[in-house]
Amino acid sequence: MKFIHTADWHIGRKLQQIDLLDDQEFVLNNLIEEIKEHDLDFIIIAGDLYDRSVPSREATTLLQELLIKINIECDLPIFAISGNHDSRERLAVGQAWFSKHNFYLATQLEEAFHKIQYKDADIYLLPYFEPYEAKVYFEDDKLTTHHAATKRVVHEIYKNIDESRINILVAHTFVAGAEPTDSEREISIGTVENVGVNVFEKFDYVALGHLHNPNALNEERIKYSGSPLAYSFSESNQQKGVRLIELTKENFDDRFIPIKQKRKMHNIVADYDEIFSKEYREKFDTENDYFSMELGKLEGVTDPMPRIKEFYPNTLLLKSKAKRLDSSKNSVNKEMLKKNPLELIESFYEEQVLDTLTSTQREVLEQIIGEVEQDETN
Repeated sequence: MKFIHTADWHIGRKLQQIDLLDDQEFVLNNLIEEIKEHDLDFIIIAGDLYDRSVPSREATTLLQELLIKINIECDLPIFAISGNHDSRERLAVGQAWFSKHNFYLATQLEEAFHKIQYKDADIYLLPYFEPYEAKVYFEDDKLTTHHAATKRVVHEIYKNIDESRINILVAHTFVAGAEPTDSEREISIGTVENVGVNVFEKFDYVALGHLHNPNALNEERIKYSGSPLAYSFSESNQQKGVRLIELTKENFDDRFIPIKQKRKMHNIVADYDEIFSKEYREKFDTENDYFSMELGKLEGVTDPMPRIKEFYPNTLLLKSKAKRLDSSKNSVNKEMLKKNPLELIESFYEEQVLDTLTSTQREVLEQIIGEVEQDETN
């Protein structure tokens, strides 16, 4: 089997309120050009096709155009699942006729138990789900973590697995040992959301979505494709693209294919006056690329952003260069990792302002944190 593994398109995403739709269209059309270069059996999209549960009209139009190009114009089967950002209901519109065109889309937990036989492979599609869904499905109150729930789901799949055939699982989850970046919004501190790699031992390949770094996990046959373009400045140094997989029962070959980007992201750390020199600016495509600026020597500079944007129009973040701290004060201790978001904010505020939060500030923060947590679970 020869196929492309991609994920986390996040169509409709914004970066610091900047619409990325043009960037996404450019990159994903380049992905389609790569598809045309290879004699593929199919393509896998491992979740988060959209960035919002209620995508904009422009986002839905772009996704439809891309899927038509892949599935109809390139005549390529698609195996896809919903991710934690997708609305299952909206994504599944048209599901009844998708499979007539070899477009297989799973949005519900129970669909994972119905393997799709395609040539020499049995393909299982496991969309993103919360532990309570498995708890209800299996009538088992002990399924309270993603690891326990996923293990139970996979155990059910194993009951009917044919190990003489190529077995592929498509899933959208956070596998233990993987490293997240700033743009994955639902990564939990601790191990609640981690799923152990040993859960997947009987599959010949596990195509993962959820984390945007293609090198987030170091396992031979359990891979993240990563997102096709960067969605935060913490991803600026990551290579973005797709995985080209060639797979038999005996052999496995994985090649990462970089995809051409419309713009790059840069994290600039420099002094304020330095960034305006011709020699410094020549290192970048200043008219098009996105910039995060961390600048020193801002003392006495009033409202620096307008001048910065004259030279770097797409500057999205600006902060003062952090002063070097004593290493003993800068280390993360175990007590810090035990703190909840409000406690972490309180500690940071006290360290920076040398004062404590007022009762009003604390109430506002509690409200904001509650609203964010509620929004992220919807």
